Amino acid sequence: TENNWFLHRSVLTIISDNGPDWKTDCMANIYNFGRFWEENKLDALIWVSYAPGNSRYNPIERMFSHLTDLIANVTIDLDPTFSAINHQLDSALVDLNKYWHNKKYDKFKIDCRPVFSVNGNSFDGHQELKDKLMKSSIKHVMNEESNSIRFNLQLYLRHCIRSSYYVSFIKCTDSTCIHCSRHPVRATKTIRLLRLSGGYLPWPQMTLSEYHYDTFLQRTHSILAGEKNAVPDQQLPSGPTKQCFACKLPYIFSSKADEERHMMWVHQSNVSSRNKRKYSSSPRSQSILHPKKRNTRRRELSPEY
Repeated sequence: TENNWFLHRSVLTIISDNGPDWKTDCMANIYNFGRFWEENKLDALIWVSYAPGNSRYNPIERMFSHLTDLIANVTIDLDPTFSAINHQLDSALVDLNKYWHNKKYDKFKIDCRPVFSVNGNSFDGHQELKDKLMKSSIKHVMNEESNSIRFNLQLYLRHCIRSSYYVSFIKCTDSTCIHCSRHPVRATKTIRLLRLSGGYLPWPQMTLSEYHYDTFLQRTHSILAGEKNAVPDQQLPSGPTKQCFACKLPYIFSSKADEERHMMWVHQSNVSSRNKRKYSSSPRSQSILHPKKRNTRRRELSPEY
């Protein structure tokens, strides 16, 4: 259909504004994007966003002013032949597409495709899923109703790399993987580059000339030649990030609560109880719980007295 234009693609990159609806630190969003990666048999799904304050560099936002100019003084009436409002809005999207599709912006052709309301069915129950994944109690996670969610989430996160503003799902080379073994990689050169880059895109690197960065192709050739790719989250103003050492791929935590949910849902490990056991087994805590008797020497009178 018109909305399945990405089915013939092997690698897909999505730029998000990291707003409240599509934040990269929301586990429900990671779950849904993982499901999108699996169901469409993509070799790699890369989901990136700009840091706070830099969203003005988002190409969608930069293009939107031009798109607004193209529909200046245009009035689109809702089609009364449709009884449901969502069908009327779908019809309006078709009309908007006529004004935007194949137009040019900065010498690049605009490929505009309407996303109809029927596509929202794939995200039905998003809030319910979000509420489920927000809980981290062992009773809730190991509940029989959560079995399929827990299994799928573990599958997705075995292929997921996560940093502060970067999330990706990449096919693995494990012959026992139930997904990747049945759907071999098609974009072999791209996946090879991503694997050589540590699972990340070629990261910007400043050259010897100050305030100048290598181009994407320059970084690509450098990595293919053996140069190590820079790792994100190394010099954040907020300080170093905490990474999950139980995951094979890099996965950072956005908060303590995020760490507890991740460890419970993915690794069935309770962080808080583990910390309590660690604290109770320390020599300091043992000395507090079971104070040792202090050997005091009885003072005797000096012979002078």
